[in-house]
Amino acid sequence: MKAQSPCPFARSSNGHAVEGHGTGFTLIEILIVMILIGLLLTLAVPHYQQFLQRGYRVEAITLLTEAAACQERVRANTGVYDPTRCTNFSSENPHYQITSGPAEDETVDGYILVAAPVTRLEGDKCGSLGLDHTGRRTITGPSENLWPCWSGR
Repeated sequence: MKAQSPCPFARSSNGHAVEGHGTGFTLIEILIVMILIGLLLTLAVPHYQQFLQRGYRVEAITLLTEAAACQERVRANTGVYDPTRCTNFSSENPHYQITSGPAEDETVDGYILVAAPVTRLEGDKCGSLGLDHTGRRTITGPSENLWPCWSGR
């Protein structure tokens, strides 16, 4: 009885089985797959970073609104804002640092809260986010529109 080929799919150019030769991928096939993976990654990574940025920004907005609500509670209890209170707002993964200070116009009783990015991701057009006692929102980045920055988009 004749021994069977270890790979039943190995065939020569004339269609006969070739013993001792297995099938596999050629170098060209592997290179094409690697190029396709590289192209997909060059498209996917920037979009993934944008989604991360949006999530971090939403987290910063949440922290800013919590700190503003705390300042309003302080004013309701004491009659004045106190920027030295309500300063320990942070998250488990701090991507923004929240700072509190007196209003820009020192003749007015108020505060300004700033969420500054700890590490700025490439392509971030918002920069630091600011919120004051009047509810005015600001950004320090090159974006000309507040809405994308403050809506989490």
